[in-house]
Amino acid sequence: MNLTDNYRLTSCKQVKKIPTGLDALMSRMVGKFKGRRGVLRGLLKDARSIDLWSRSFTQLDDASLKKRMADMQAELKRPFAKSALLKSFALVQEAVSRTLGYRPYIEQLTGALALYRGYVAEMSTGEGKTVTAAMCAAVRGWSKRPCHVITANDYLAARDAEIMKPLYSYCGVSVGAVTGTMKPAERREGYSADVTYSTAKEVLADFLRDRIAMGNFQDFGKRLVCATTVNMERLKSNLVQRGLYTAIVDEADNVLIDEAVTPLIISREKKNDEFNEACRLAYKVSEKLKRRTDYEVDYKNRTIRFVVDMGSRLDDIGEEISFARAGFLKDLVRQALVARELFECGRHYVVEEGKVVIVDESTGRKMPMRSWNGGLHQMIEIKEGLEMSGLKETEARMSFQRFFRLYRNFSGMTGTGKEASAEFWTIYGAAVVCIPNHRKSKRKVSHLKTFASKDAKRRAIVKEVIRMHEKGRPILIGTKDIDESEYLASAIESKGLHCRIINAVRCEEEAAIVAEAGKFGAITVATNMAGRGTDIKIPDRVKKIGGLHVIATECNPSSRIDRQLFGRSARQGDPGSVSHYASFEDDVLRRNLPNALAVAFRHLGPFSALSVRWAQHRAGRKAYQSRLSVQRTDTWLEDSLGFSGN
Repeated sequence: MNLTDNYRLTSCKQVKKIPTGLDALMSRMVGKFKGRRGVLRGLLKDARSIDLWSRSFTQLDDASLKKRMADMQAELKRPFAKSALLKSFALVQEAVSRTLGYRPYIEQLTGALALYRGYVAEMSTGEGKTVTAAMCAAVRGWSKRPCHVITANDYLAARDAEIMKPLYSYCGVSVGAVTGTMKPAERREGYSADVTYSTAKEVLADFLRDRIAMGNFQDFGKRLVCATTVNMERLKSNLVQRGLYTAIVDEADNVLIDEAVTPLIISREKKNDEFNEACRLAYKVSEKLKRRTDYEVDYKNRTIRFVVDMGSRLDDIGEEISFARAGFLKDLVRQALVARELFECGRHYVVEEGKVVIVDESTGRKMPMRSWNGGLHQMIEIKEGLEMSGLKETEARMSFQRFFRLYRNFSGMTGTGKEASAEFWTIYGAAVVCIPNHRKSKRKVSHLKTFASKDAKRRAIVKEVIRMHEKGRPILIGTKDIDESEYLASAIESKGLHCRIINAVRCEEEAAIVAEAGKFGAITVATNMAGRGTDIKIPDRVKKIGGLHVIATECNPSSRIDRQLFGRSARQGDPGSVSHYASFEDDVLRRNLPNALAVAFRHLGPFSALSVRWAQHRAGRKAYQSRLSVQRTDTWLEDSLGFSGN
């Protein structure tokens, strides 16, 4: 392949605009038709054909099977019939059996076919999504065009690439992984593989860095001219990706919905002493203000409202430094109050090595490469007594919604996709297909228990932990933030019980703790970071006494995240149970439930559960509107810059 051919692969799909109004209504109707039950019946029929075909390959030796794969690889590079595709999956199914030691189920084959055909496959937790994605990626990898398997975090990307390496090697497909700690040369090597495992943040960040490096030669037509006028090898050496062609997104609802509220921005730090001095002055001013006298805190919407005229109050000090004009200083004072009143260390961020590290509220994981804008990050640094960082100057930005629509072949998997089926179709053009379970689920989910206060809820949780521990059942306690995980762990240990903790501060031993979480009598307290891609295995002794018991201590903004936590128990037909707690002091209810309703429903059992569902629905609608706003801004910027020629 010559250099021009290599760059032809980087050509991205033309992004279509998201439909609005009546077009959006018609689009949703088309999406429902695309995900109809008839599609699933067709996929299951093809999967059974693949399984029958695969059994005819069991008599072949390894050399003969690999030769069949090589022939099929050449056939798939040309226009091919449906039978050739089914035969390809049959060969890969047999390869899985020989390299990984187990034969993929009909349901896993159905999921792999759904991925190949551009659907979002909903597969329950524990149904083998990792192998399902690998089978599709192996077939896609035979084309030698870039295939990116997107996982929820760096740990899963490195783990899945390593676990599936024997399968890919047997199929004649190279595999690599790209994680956050890698240098450009290592990243280039990872992307040079036929199949690359990484996270959405890393792939999008590398895509934007490549666009910056290419400058005016992002257009393919200009690259053809460029090949004859400048040193193309020098341009190529600055790029790490081969292009965008196929994306298979694991935990699609988490990657494409929960974490797509904010765009990814590539920026560089720019020193600005005047701005830093203005931040210090604004923080000093904020310390002199009194709540309710000078300002009010809206905890529901997480905003600060001034009660007095701050413009006149700041006139006296506005000339101390030239940069601190009254209007600008007023905004900085508001950010200082937001940092003091609405952001808590151990919940929204942690301090490591003299730096403020943001904690993702939906996963509980640290995000060291992110920072808040508008002076908020600097205000939190002042609050914690740290050295202030400089201003961030944006070099490139793109939303995840727009980025994944650039792929020519897009598909995803999730255990909780039904609730977001309309958004998957409207934004990404992928219909949701629900793959049946291989074995019937034995999970027992108790009714939601609601409490008037958080303290009453915590006492009830500790009592349940003691009761379950006396039976010897392993317990996984899911919390929403670091502080709550630490508090509950301390309360449990005060009762003489030993428990282990997984959160953003204590994540070094995550894999080891998860591996032991299903053992007899084990107690594990974890933030939502343990809810994605983890497999807790339970021994026969535990199965006989009821399996793993999961306790959800708080309602998340989306019921999908709750269901992900529930899915840690009763996997693959094993026994298990779930109990779910909520209080009217939890964030989701405080922010999304009107005060009058909260007071009225606080002590009414059936209405209490209904109010929780309503609060989650309102939180989901707000998040959806935020994602639409990000997408509109992205489209507006692209159109504006395109018109200006930049």
